[in-house]
Amino acid sequence: MSPRTQFINFRASFQFKLFLIFTLLTALMAVLFGSAYIVTEIREQSIYAGDRCQLIAAHLADTVRLPLFAENRTVLMQIAQDIARTPDFHSLTVRTNDGRVLAEMRKPISRSPSELLSRTVEVRSTPLGSSPESAIIGSKEPVGALIGTVRLDLDTTELKARTQRLIMMACATAFLFWLSVSSLCYLALRQVTRSFNALMRGLESMQTGNYAVRIAPVSNDEPGRAAGAISLLAASLQEREEENRRLQQQLVDAMRLEVQKEKQQIMAKLIQTNRMTSLGLLASSMAHEINTPNGAIKLAGQQMAKTWKSALPILERVAEEEGDFVLGGAVFSLVRGEVTKATEVIARCSERIEKVVQDMRAYNVGGHSDAKGRVNLNQVVVDALTIIRAHGRHGNIVIQTEPYPELPAVTGNRYQLEQVVINLILNSIQAIPESRNGVITIISGYDSLHGEVSLVVRDDGKGIRPDIMSRLMEPFFSTRMESGGSGLGLYISNFIVTEHRGRLVVESEPDKGTTATISIPAAGDAGTPGPDAPPAPEV
Repeated sequence: MSPRTQFINFRASFQFKLFLIFTLLTALMAVLFGSAYIVTEIREQSIYAGDRCQLIAAHLADTVRLPLFAENRTVLMQIAQDIARTPDFHSLTVRTNDGRVLAEMRKPISRSPSELLSRTVEVRSTPLGSSPESAIIGSKEPVGALIGTVRLDLDTTELKARTQRLIMMACATAFLFWLSVSSLCYLALRQVTRSFNALMRGLESMQTGNYAVRIAPVSNDEPGRAAGAISLLAASLQEREEENRRLQQQLVDAMRLEVQKEKQQIMAKLIQTNRMTSLGLLASSMAHEINTPNGAIKLAGQQMAKTWKSALPILERVAEEEGDFVLGGAVFSLVRGEVTKATEVIARCSERIEKVVQDMRAYNVGGHSDAKGRVNLNQVVVDALTIIRAHGRHGNIVIQTEPYPELPAVTGNRYQLEQVVINLILNSIQAIPESRNGVITIISGYDSLHGEVSLVVRDDGKGIRPDIMSRLMEPFFSTRMESGGSGLGLYISNFIVTEHRGRLVVESEPDKGTTATISIPAAGDAGTPGPDAPPAPEV
């Protein structure tokens, strides 16, 4: 384990949290006691320096009393020179009671007033009974006449230096105290948390599923006893796990018989999947084979449309001059519209074949079709019923439509939505027994409140059992698997509707029929109808 990882694990441990708490408390105590000591010592030093200055000044006042009374400058200067030998002396001034300076002594080094300690003492004709305590404390005894004053200034530089040394020594002592106590706390916590660490290592091993591990108690304290209890719990869990394995094996053996029953159904689905894969490969090759003749048909249709468009004015003039004539086995007045429609049908069907081929290729390579066109679901129903006519299995079934007038368009893929409608209609046709007639109703609508276009396909067939309803959208699930059903119709339809940001809901009651409802959001301008679509005819 790298040092970085060890440090990260240590930071996340309970030992680090305790160590941090003790360290911060020790640092706080060291700072408080150190600060109190420094403040007390500074105050004591200041008081001592003031008392010393006061004592010296009072002693000078007693010494210079007679020379000051006699105004003997020589003696006063001699006394000033003796006092100047004091290490922290700065200046001395002796004045008479009328303010005249008789003696003054000053060191050449100048100090700012903030670095000087000054005391001024009055010189009086005090009797010999004056006490030293009165001189120290500077008590004013109204004894004797005022002769003059003595002003003494002492340099406090040395005092400040001693104060700084005192602060540094106190800070160093507090730091060493904090460092020593923190080290001792770390060693003590390391010893105390040994049981916790052993307990956590055992729990981490059990967390991985290794219940065979046993935690050896390091001490007889609470964590040690907890380790013993957890070891007993691990033994119980290990026995329980072995029992569960035996029960699971018995359950697996019992389920194998049931699995055999489902094996045939699963194999049938796998066979169907293989068929779908083969069908995809066949569709890919067919797409290539269909695309070539479809291109020729499309080109021929375009050329025929251009030719007919050019020849139509000439034929109309001939009909005006010579009367209606026979063209292609029918009179020109009837052929004119039919040929125009036929060219349009050729172009539309060719485009549809081309689109189907593109979708087949995209599906085969896992692509997605463009779903950004505007589609009218009424027209989708018309195109779907056109394909249903070719199916041939609805002779006894009536398909009736109820289109919504001016139905708004939806954004999507026209051919995919057409596939959905075809799947739903074919499911309804297959749900109606051949022995009786049936009715399939297709209703389109628009919900302006939610901005959704809906399409409902309802039949009166045999319905769907409740136990099957929950599996309708599953892939490869079909109740007609034996008769060729793929089980992909509703699954693909639901997928397409979901891709169009819509939903497909199927409701059914046995022997009463089934109703499938498609709801898709209308296009951006939902209030605007889509392309005009003629109502779907009844089939």
